[in-house]
Amino acid sequence: MTRSPRTASTLVLFTLFVAAATMILSPAPCPGQDAPAASVDPELRAAADSFWHYAKIARYDLATTELQKVLAQKGRPAEVLQTLEAVAAERNDNLDEWLLRWSRIDAMKDPTVQLISILEQGRRTRVSDPAWIQSQIKRLGVNSRAFALAMQNLRYSGELAVPQMIDVLRDPNQRELQGAVRNALRELGRLALNPLVAATVMKDHDTLIDVSLILGDIGYDAAVPYLARLANSSDAPASVKSAATRALRQMGAGDPSGLNAANLFYELGEKFYYDHAAIKADPRSPTANIWLWQEDKGLTRTQVPPEIFNEIMAMRSCEYALKLNLDKPEAVSLWLASDYKREAELPEGANDPLKPIGTPSAHFYAVSSGVPYLNGVITRAIRDRSSPVALRATKSMQEIIGRSAITDQSGTNPVVDALRFPDRLVRFEAAFALAAALPQQEFAGKERVVPILAEAVAQTGRTSALVIYPTDAVAGIIEALRGPQMLVAGADTAEAAIAEALALPSVDVVVINADGFKGDEVERMLGLIAANPRLEGAVRLIVSQDAMWQARTANNSLMAVTKVKEGAALAPVIEEARKKTGSIPMDEALATQYALRASDYLLNLEINNNPVLDVSMAEPTLLAVLSNDIRPENVKAAGKVVARLPSKPAQQALLAKAGDEKTPEDARISLYKSVATSAKLHGNQLDAEQVQALQKAIQGGLSVELRSAAAEAHGALSLPADEAKRLIVDQSKILGGPKPAAAASAQ
Repeated sequence: MTRSPRTASTLVLFTLFVAAATMILSPAPCPGQDAPAASVDPELRAAADSFWHYAKIARYDLATTELQKVLAQKGRPAEVLQTLEAVAAERNDNLDEWLLRWSRIDAMKDPTVQLISILEQGRRTRVSDPAWIQSQIKRLGVNSRAFALAMQNLRYSGELAVPQMIDVLRDPNQRELQGAVRNALRELGRLALNPLVAATVMKDHDTLIDVSLILGDIGYDAAVPYLARLANSSDAPASVKSAATRALRQMGAGDPSGLNAANLFYELGEKFYYDHAAIKADPRSPTANIWLWQEDKGLTRTQVPPEIFNEIMAMRSCEYALKLNLDKPEAVSLWLASDYKREAELPEGANDPLKPIGTPSAHFYAVSSGVPYLNGVITRAIRDRSSPVALRATKSMQEIIGRSAITDQSGTNPVVDALRFPDRLVRFEAAFALAAALPQQEFAGKERVVPILAEAVAQTGRTSALVIYPTDAVAGIIEALRGPQMLVAGADTAEAAIAEALALPSVDVVVINADGFKGDEVERMLGLIAANPRLEGAVRLIVSQDAMWQARTANNSLMAVTKVKEGAALAPVIEEARKKTGSIPMDEALATQYALRASDYLLNLEINNNPVLDVSMAEPTLLAVLSNDIRPENVKAAGKVVARLPSKPAQQALLAKAGDEKTPEDARISLYKSVATSAKLHGNQLDAEQVQALQKAIQGGLSVELRSAAAEAHGALSLPADEAKRLIVDQSKILGGPKPAAAASAQ
């Protein structure tokens, strides 16, 4: 979209205003405030002086020339900042106000914006400098004006200033400064919360009293578990307990004797897990800080990607809860879920410094913990619709789940519940877990396992759509949508469409033209879809002009709405609807992996003659795989399973696909071998015409490998002896004269 010049100008000015406003959080020196020392670089100082002079007298051409010299020093942002602050202070000017003014002048705009960016980098460097922080802390005790100015700067440092402020409270030689530091910590408020709660494990009881009272004054509920632990501790002295009790009452938390610190830490862990805790990573910093108290060093920090800050803090809260009460299984499950989520949310290419190479993964702790704790993780992930956590947890469950865990009738089974999860990968992994256990007793939900395994065999990485359109439009919409990236089937009624869905390997989206049917008919369609195991996890995309549908889809991840009605334009809408479930993307390589794994599980069930999971339920989907033009890997995988089904259509479908010249040769070879397997297990299920087609394949101009595979299938059929004799005679190139009587009579 092209913006008008006025709009573009407004956006630029707004951006500059925000940048300058951020800079003002750390004000430039004002009259009466000690100005920072001038830079020792005379060339930088001279250029900055000239820039400021020419800019103020509106000689913008000369100002820009001098400013370019300043910008050339962008690799030293702290020195540039210090120099510009000194120049502005000497003239009793406000640095940020003048830069904002010049950024609105066309001739000065671009270089001034660059300067603002460099100064911002300089401030970020400075506010994390321990020496600079220490200078601001010392100013706290000078007078009220110095306190106010120092606080403005310390707020910009935020939690990075807290360790040195705590050091002041611990130092008996700085008693004259301690009162001002206590007040400063209170004024930092939420910014100080993260390191302050980490400091509550210190052994310095006098400082611990200060920390407790400060947390009470700050007043955020995230401190309550830490204070409750101190107030109820058997190791803390009475003075510390009294301070913690006073802080809790001040916060309205009540009498600590009625507080269970373990439960409070678990609740705090849940708040972190759902990103609702009062303790947050500082959004002004590109990294987040995890604080640790060490008696010999005080507060130390580890910088982590902010995306995983809450997960690490949730795990820490669970660890506190378990130290206080080992009998808290829910804390173990939350810790595991947080570890899974931590792995999932770590940005690609980023490092987790708290998990160096060689550190056990979340999977390690999950399988070590056992089924009950993993059940808790899966239950939470299903409730949250969290695909990354559910996927990882069900994968771990495959390694440890046993038959007794499946058939336990004491309550719901989270792995079985995961068979209904919207994300197909979670459904697949749950089915893999249940199939791997080879259950020997009936369990609720068993009827879903095999169809889901068959659906996994059918995966190609392409979107599958089922459309329900009025009679006069359904054929056209199917034709318009069908393409290299989408498989499509459909009909003009829900019942007929569900039957047509068997021709698809799976269904990602059901598209219903709601404007083409009566309202009650659409509701009935939705009911039939929800009740169908193959369709219940698909997104329902409603095509309608009626605003009523928009309201219904607002909080339903399995429903979407569009006004787009025509075929070609509808394709990207279908793809976007598929993403609404939060499903993890599946490309062709991943689809192949799942197809091969699923076929192995189905084969294992059939070979073991599992009495609970009926592999024949996979037949419609697997035959659809053989009839569709999809990837050879899927065809081969499906063929190996179909070969074991005691079904005439199964054996005939194998031979039909093997004999199809459009099928790649490696797949044809595999399919002929599957025909041989089927024949050995179930005898000849082919009709005479198919047998003749097989014989032609053996005699035809095919490769030796393909003819050999066809010959294996032919031999396994145990055909009458005359058939074998005919093959030998017909292939002969050395016999002369008339054809043998048997051969002649056969013709």
